[in-house]
Amino acid sequence: MKIFKGNKNGQLLNQIDDSSFRTLFEQFWKPLLAFCQHHIHHDEVAMDIVQDIFCSLWRRKDALHVETRMEYYLFRAARIKISDYYREKFKRESQNQCLLENFCESINNTEETILFKDLDHFVDGLVNRLPCRCKQVYTLSRNSGLTIPEIAEQLELSEKTVEAHLTKALRFLKTHLH
Repeated sequence: MKIFKGNKNGQLLNQIDDSSFRTLFEQFWKPLLAFCQHHIHHDEVAMDIVQDIFCSLWRRKDALHVETRMEYYLFRAARIKISDYYREKFKRESQNQCLLENFCESINNTEETILFKDLDHFVDGLVNRLPCRCKQVYTLSRNSGLTIPEIAEQLELSEKTVEAHLTKALRFLKTHLH
């Protein structure tokens, strides 16, 4: 493996050992950190990226084959890590936004369901206060979905009487719902 030691004459080493790794670290950690900070604008994340790069280099020191100068290799690794950081950040933000939207929708649905049940219960209480025939006509119209002629036929009443009962029930509900 060829490693750029970083001395003035551009000497290359054939392996990474403690000494060459220390030399690489001392020469490149500051420029790499500055590069990462410039692109990420978050010091701790930039430091983590630089640390990850050097940790990865050390872990793979025996199997690593670098075909270019080490400086190019390290900065390429930094660009890849920065891209990974932004990809993950975008994915997390998208997931968080989706979770937030679903949570808000769930809260709104729950709140709407509770309000609907409260209103439905209140209307049922008002309907129960209607006179018997009026209540029958309203229930057949609104709950069973029957038309005025169908209600008239079922209750053996005239259509005008059914209309009158329905008008009376709706007026009563309207008055008490406001």
